[in-house]
Amino acid sequence: MSKQVHILIAETQYLIIEGLQSIFRRYPEFSVLGIMVNKQDLFDNLHVLKPDVVVIDPLSLEDFRVDDLQTIETVCPGARVLIITDISDPNIVHRIVDTGAKGYLTKTCDEKEIVDAIYALLRGEQMYCHKVVNILVDGRTVEVDNCEPTGLSEREVEIIRLIANGYTTRQIADTLYRSFHTITTHRKNIMKKLGINSTSELMVYAMNTGLIQPREQLVAGK
Repeated sequence: MSKQVHILIAETQYLIIEGLQSIFRRYPEFSVLGIMVNKQDLFDNLHVLKPDVVVIDPLSLEDFRVDDLQTIETVCPGARVLIITDISDPNIVHRIVDTGAKGYLTKTCDEKEIVDAIYALLRGEQMYCHKVVNILVDGRTVEVDNCEPTGLSEREVEIIRLIANGYTTRQIADTLYRSFHTITTHRKNIMKKLGINSTSELMVYAMNTGLIQPREQLVAGK
């Protein structure tokens, strides 16, 4: 990506800040606009600096509430938010996802995962690491060796919504004007990315990430 990507870091832990800056310096297209260490600084500077991406640990900033994540995009329309934080409390994971967060990694994710997540967000995709997805699907913290982020394209998100609302593969193909084979391939890729094996797990994922509401019903073929 040749376009300059302006990044704002909102974090208080020195080692994390240094690590992120060291990563971003290795990519000529990345430019760090500043380091925000509290909520007031962040919101005072958002509309002035106009970052493309805000990399934030919402749990480390003083007085910052999970609900404030939604305010970032209100204050700075177009800014993508990448959350990198601890996940010791599954309830907080669900609360963060409920705000509409599209990028969510843990502090165990590596350089490639962080950079891939930024690119995915800039493409309008979602990116959750597998540890986050495991909590959303199982409702508990699961220790896994693979923390590879899960990126979903807009088409894949659309297909998940349709699957979770009862559409068959054939109905999805007809609705999206795609071949049966294409939708089958999408389904396989989605399952692989999310690390799940059944439609029921996919439905839980869709509800827990806000892709559908628990009682939402769509009429097949519409």
